Amino acid sequence: MKKYTLIKSDLALLARYGLGSIDMTNAVRFCFDKGEYLSRENEPLHYIYFVVSGKAKALLNLSDGKQLLLAYFISNGIIGDVELMTDVQANLATLQAVTPFVCVALPLSVYRDVLKHNIVFINYVGSELAKKLMQRAVNGAITTLQPLETRLCAYILQTANDGVFCETLTEVAAMVGGSYRHLLRCLDKLCADGVLEKKGRGYLVIDLQVLEARTGDLYVLK
Repeated sequence: MKKYTLIKSDLALLARYGLGSIDMTNAVRFCFDKGEYLSRENEPLHYIYFVVSGKAKALLNLSDGKQLLLAYFISNGIIGDVELMTDVQANLATLQAVTPFVCVALPLSVYRDVLKHNIVFINYVGSELAKKLMQRAVNGAITTLQPLETRLCAYILQTANDGVFCETLTEVAAMVGGSYRHLLRCLDKLCADGVLEKKGRGYLVIDLQVLEARTGDLYVLK
């Protein structure tokens, strides 16, 4: 993770949340590499993040050691708004960058009270939380009802970097809710259908249109 001072576009982004008149001396720009963690579940919550660009997956740790994929934040939105509004002092989920990820970070030790007393910001957060609640309800229902191939296609669609899907398959199987063997069968079928092509340690997306057709809006928060 690299830390920078804010640039003009960052201030414009914050202004859209009603924060244009606030002193941002203590705000910073974070740039995470693919695979880096923004935060980890149950660790102290230090920042609220405003997404500039990139994708970060939200994971929930289960008691059996597995991880449940909650959602993606794609190039916009707020991370940490749930914790802010519920006065939780620790991260409720693990956030990991799927691609290079850039965000504006406000330290809550400085800005917590300022944010909670900003009516424009709070109204925006309320609207966004309602949308997230609806999307996660849909995600949960689809995850339960849709076959593994559909869930896998949605996952590949969101994690492929420059058209290449390359992740640890045992972890992918756990996150999309299937067995490792079932996952391999689905990948083999996608290759046989000309959607993917095995390439080294990963898979190349050959037919993006078909991949999109076999998935829905699983795991996606826009």
